[in-house]
Amino acid sequence: MTKPQTVRSRRGRPSLEQASAIDRTLLQVAQDLFLELGFDQVSMEQVAGVAGVSKGTLYARYSSKEALFAAVITAAIERWSAEAALEDDLLTDDIEQRLRHHARTIQRFAHRPDVLAIQRLLLALGSRFPDLAAIMQERGSRYIVDLIASDIIEAEKAEGRTPRDPQGVAYMLYASLTALQADVPYEGASDAPSTILADRVVDVLIAARSAW
Repeated sequence: MTKPQTVRSRRGRPSLEQASAIDRTLLQVAQDLFLELGFDQVSMEQVAGVAGVSKGTLYARYSSKEALFAAVITAAIERWSAEAALEDDLLTDDIEQRLRHHARTIQRFAHRPDVLAIQRLLLALGSRFPDLAAIMQERGSRYIVDLIASDIIEAEKAEGRTPRDPQGVAYMLYASLTALQADVPYEGASDAPSTILADRVVDVLIAARSAW
């Protein structure tokens, strides 16, 4: 684990910028420790020590290790969502272009080490943190499936058609790029994160558009 830059407290109330820096450091330190050691092996005192802040500073923000863990997961989801949206301005009204954009984004994030690591951690702790698992699903997989389905509905409506199962088609695209990829890599691509598989999935969906 790379040791973050410590945040030294100053006398008096910290500025908004200083408070934000402390928050970012705490969440990064906590994430690194949780991923390296596991949830049960990390203590609040350890997080505070590595971050270079007092236990009081940490507890003033997060009342328990469970609250800190929830904040780590929520922050990660928000960070991924923001990153995924950075290229939304490239989207056009063409449904094939939109599907390729979504598919490539899914493919890219499905293989990112930080995404995989947090997903594995949350999966291991899912029964203890069902609300966090639900947040991951709602703001992750369900969000992108709903977004793709909405694009399909709008595209078919523009062509004067009503799709039969836009949600199902969207789920097929998402599942094709996420399910079992680590265990069954796509042999048609030289490396797993390649956009080749993403484009191939979209090719098949576009060819079967009459069945949407």
